[in-house]
Amino acid sequence: MTSKNSILLIISQNPGITYSDLLSKIAPNYSNLNSSRAALSRVLKDAISFGMVQKKDHQLFVTDKGQANVKVKMHDKLVLKLNQLMKVRSIESNPGPLVQHLSILLERSKVDPRLLDNARAGVSFSIADIEKVHEDVQSHLKQMQYLEQTMHAQISSLKELNFPASKHLTLTELQPKLAQLISTSNAQELHVDYIQEEGNTHPAHTVLDGLPYTPKGNRASLPLHHLHDVLQHIQKVEPTHPGIKAHMGLFTLDVKRDAATIRGPSHLIEGVFREEKKYPLAIVEEKKDSSSIDASPSDH
Repeated sequence: MTSKNSILLIISQNPGITYSDLLSKIAPNYSNLNSSRAALSRVLKDAISFGMVQKKDHQLFVTDKGQANVKVKMHDKLVLKLNQLMKVRSIESNPGPLVQHLSILLERSKVDPRLLDNARAGVSFSIADIEKVHEDVQSHLKQMQYLEQTMHAQISSLKELNFPASKHLTLTELQPKLAQLISTSNAQELHVDYIQEEGNTHPAHTVLDGLPYTPKGNRASLPLHHLHDVLQHIQKVEPTHPGIKAHMGLFTLDVKRDAATIRGPSHLIEGVFREEKKYPLAIVEEKKDSSSIDASPSDH
């Protein structure tokens, strides 16, 4: 429901607002217009009688007394939020909200000394508590830096071990790489998985229509040089088309109407897309190790 403070805040932010405009702002908070009108009339009557709102013709204005009331309530909310944030467990992993609200306190205190007075009297923490949070943040950052360096080294090792990798790109970006992809695959045929739909197994919808494919088990096979044609066909399908999954040598292609993901040994993927220097590969996690690894810097 709408409180006196929220009404005062709306009028303060919209000096000269009319009753009808104010009603339209609070109406969504009520089940019907009559309820919102009754609540607004009741709040305005009290605010005017206590000298917090002044009515001039059909316009509403917050008085100095009303502005002071709004500021006190906002001060109280800010101090309450800071007290709550300082009690959050593991705040060092997400100190952003605390830093944000401390910044608000410091900036607003420059123009409103009463806010600083209220904060001094109302906070449940001290500078020492904030310093402890700062120390925890520094320790957390060091651990994150250690983990980042460790993961970077692990990625390099997985690449050297020819771990499965993937590359996601648009079909426009893929076109210049097709010749090299086909050559690197060392394959002769493209194998496209059949799609099971409504009890019927068939080639990948209309993507292979007009192309010389041959059914082979649960796949359709066609000469590899028709990969260009397949990509042209799939760009013309409906947006709801599920795409196709195709195989060429050690590469697997998941292709939709506007993008593709190429999977294969990291040495081969990097050979095709080697011009990208920084983290060009996304390592494919095939299974998770059930053991846990302690990545604490103290064990490093």
